Amino acid sequence: MIINKIFNVDDYYYDVFMAISESLTGFSVNELQSTGLAEIYYKHILGQIEAVTFTEFLNVSKTALENSYTQDQLNNAISADILSNPATQEIAQSVITLWYLGTWEGAYVNDLSYKEGLVWNVMHAHPPGAKQPGFKSWSVKPVNSNS
Repeated sequence: MIINKIFNVDDYYYDVFMAISESLTGFSVNELQSTGLAEIYYKHILGQIEAVTFTEFLNVSKTALENSYTQDQLNNAISADILSNPATQEIAQSVITLWYLGTWEGAYVNDLSYKEGLVWNVMHAHPPGAKQPGFKSWSVKPVNSNS
């Protein structure tokens, strides 16, 4: 797969991070960027783990992305080289959790990370107390209510 230059971020590994995040989450790079958290998450991870550990994860990810020509090949490479490898498995799981729940090691990265967690899109729901439909919206009958 081709790793495209995504942002004008000087760090090449950012593009690898976004490409592997797309594959790990099932959400497109555009959808991930639309959360407004892509760069924040990348920088947060760099601040939480040793740079050499994160770089190793990104190098393994880069190899998997570059050597896969179909989605099946990429899925197999991720399973075999990243998720089954003790050196990269925990980081991959943490990246998935970060995107879906907005947490790193059980703590929210920031207020936006709760609101923009991918879990809400998957559930077709809104984060309680954070986004529309809003306070007391449950007291109004739905427009298409049959009752």
